[in-house]
Amino acid sequence: MRTLGIILIFLGIVLLVREFNPAFISWIAPYAHQIKGAFWGVTLIAFGLYMLTRRTARKLVLIAYLIYLLLYLVV
Repeated sequence: MRTLGIILIFLGIVLLVREFNPAFISWIAPYAHQIKGAFWGVTLIAFGLYMLTRRTARKLVLIAYLIYLLLYLVV
């Protein structure tokens, strides 16, 4: 739960910075179409890897998916 709270706080900060300073995210704007278009593929791959892996690898898969989800929400 603690990790989820930290991720939500970080997401909130990034969204606020994007709202007040749009140039903060301008470097990733050209890739917005690819990030949003690959959502279901990335989600299914992450879910499959999460189910197939053990405890430590599950955390890595979860972290990688959360980073992708953060990019999806911000762009």
